[in-house]
Amino acid sequence: MDKRLIATDFDGTLFVNGEVAPSVRKAIDLWRADGRYFGIVTGRGNDFFEKVKEEKIPVDFLIVYTGSVVADREGNVIYERFIPSDVFEQLEKTFSAYDDVEYYSNGDGNPQHHFYATFGSVARALEVKDEIEGIFGDRLAVFVNGRHVNIGTAGTGKAQAVKVVLEHFSLPESSAAVAGDDYNDLEMIKAFDGWAVENGKPDVVAQAPHICKDVGELALKLLAENN
Repeated sequence: MDKRLIATDFDGTLFVNGEVAPSVRKAIDLWRADGRYFGIVTGRGNDFFEKVKEEKIPVDFLIVYTGSVVADREGNVIYERFIPSDVFEQLEKTFSAYDDVEYYSNGDGNPQHHFYATFGSVARALEVKDEIEGIFGDRLAVFVNGRHVNIGTAGTGKAQAVKVVLEHFSLPESSAAVAGDDYNDLEMIKAFDGWAVENGKPDVVAQAPHICKDVGELALKLLAENN
């Protein structure tokens, strides 16, 4: 099937060792020059738009807050979801009871796209994810990114956000190639028969349908197969 769009995670997948490698940049340029779409899907927030400008990464779309916000190449929001304020307050109370939490969000009563919390290890973050899902059920979407627990309202996530992007560009789901490295990418990778980068979390790599060296290799492989 002809792949027309790449949606890649940022930290650890596209951005490795403090940079987007020159070979990866060249591959992205070739991909977009062929009339295909490229974008980033990340757990970072609205400040990520400036990061993309600073790094001079050419994109056709951006997905932030682990899928709670989708924007076009100019940064115009085309989709966003918020955690209900009463649920956010419950999250604050729940996380305040964890004596080992290093950080958790403070909503200040304002609408929030996402709730963040940080623990001492990936294993502990995974435990807390299960606990939060047990408490809140299907009211929330809970993901683990490294030592961090990222929470959005029900129905959000990277997979759902990629579907929004595909609809925006009038593309079928089969045209998407997705790549990631961490637990918060796994739902997306499985949903789109996608790729884990070989340096990703071992458990994520083990569960991914496909593996690639990096995003540049993936783009060039798909170009060769589809031309």
